[in-house]
Amino acid sequence: MKRFVILFLLSLTVLQATSARKVEAEEKADTSALLRTYLLALDSLARERDSLNAVGYATQPNAYYYQLLLSPTLYSSPLKQAMSPGEPVSQDPQMQRLYASRRMLSQLYTRAPLLVTQTESDILGQTALRTDVNEVLQDKDKLSDKVAAATLAPKVEEAVEVITRRPNFWKFSGDAALQFSQNYFSNNWYQGGEDNFSGLTTLTLRANYNDQRKITWDNTLEMQLGFQTTESDKEHSLRPTNNLLRYTTNAGYKAWKSLYYSLQVILKTQILPVYKANTTQKTTDILSPLDVTIGPGMKWDISVGKKKQFTGTLQVAPLALRILYVHDDDLVRNYGIDEGKNQKTTFGPSATLNTRWQICKQVNWVSRIYWMSNYDYHIWEWDNTINFAVTKLIWAKLFIYPRFDNSNERYRSGENHDGTYMMFKEWFSLGLNYSF
Repeated sequence: MKRFVILFLLSLTVLQATSARKVEAEEKADTSALLRTYLLALDSLARERDSLNAVGYATQPNAYYYQLLLSPTLYSSPLKQAMSPGEPVSQDPQMQRLYASRRMLSQLYTRAPLLVTQTESDILGQTALRTDVNEVLQDKDKLSDKVAAATLAPKVEEAVEVITRRPNFWKFSGDAALQFSQNYFSNNWYQGGEDNFSGLTTLTLRANYNDQRKITWDNTLEMQLGFQTTESDKEHSLRPTNNLLRYTTNAGYKAWKSLYYSLQVILKTQILPVYKANTTQKTTDILSPLDVTIGPGMKWDISVGKKKQFTGTLQVAPLALRILYVHDDDLVRNYGIDEGKNQKTTFGPSATLNTRWQICKQVNWVSRIYWMSNYDYHIWEWDNTINFAVTKLIWAKLFIYPRFDNSNERYRSGENHDGTYMMFKEWFSLGLNYSF
């Protein structure tokens, strides 16, 4: 009998121990399952957060998830949401995610309270969160209204003076050159010839305005003055070979892309008087003549190449006004002006093409083509200057200048030309050149 009682008590003890271990295992299994569910939900929210922040906000933290990313903590907001009479509803995606995270925390508190290791007061005591934000946001609140009064202006203690500078739309540039040449012929040179020295100085000044929107105004002043010694001319030891003063201005108003409504004015005269050989009779003088062309029309800006190696402008005036003025009364007849008058006026089309081609770093070609007509006479001229850079300051220049002109009455009558109206001038020189 005693043995039976002892066996019964041992069996009961084993059953109780087995049942306790089973209950403990089930509780552990439930806790592990709940933890896995929590971690899976947290991982899902983290992936959603990463996808939402992938465009432009990858480096910025999202404050809506801070409660989930910290160690399990007992917060007041999930408890308030769980005890509210109804489920909060919002159309804002951010607020929807916030409510979802609070629901997950509420489930954590009720199903696995042992995982919660701290409270919200513990975090606030560590000053890990801001405490200056006390306003509770409602569902109907707009965050943009809350920051309307905010400013991003920096705070400076010293007074700051704001200075407004207007952009400078003017561009100034120019070229200056001084060229020399010398010729010697022996007394028995089979073709003959005359010893001479020659010099040429040129100066080009530019002042161009462009407001980068509608208005342009280009101004160019050109001066050329060259001399040559002449032993055969007993009256004058120096004779001008180049004698030009020309001012060109062009005002434009943009019509479309590189096309402008424009007004071009060209004034051209001589700098010094020129005399016939071995006489004191002048052929030209300053303001005698003065050639003025006024042409309203269209201007087209030209630009070719990635680095704009070829640039230029084409000005076309369907009806231009040409005024030829001669100040010296003794020279009036030379230019087909009636005696007793000092000027004559004609009308007709005109065109001007100015180009610059940077052939290579050391060589460039500057060209000007001008045409003017009144349907009775024609004036055509083509200036070509090819510049060769020997060094930064030493340049060689080749100047080629063909010209056609049948506007002069004395030329028309055959008095002063050899049967053709085509003229030609060329020179080559080596000297100093400076661009600025």
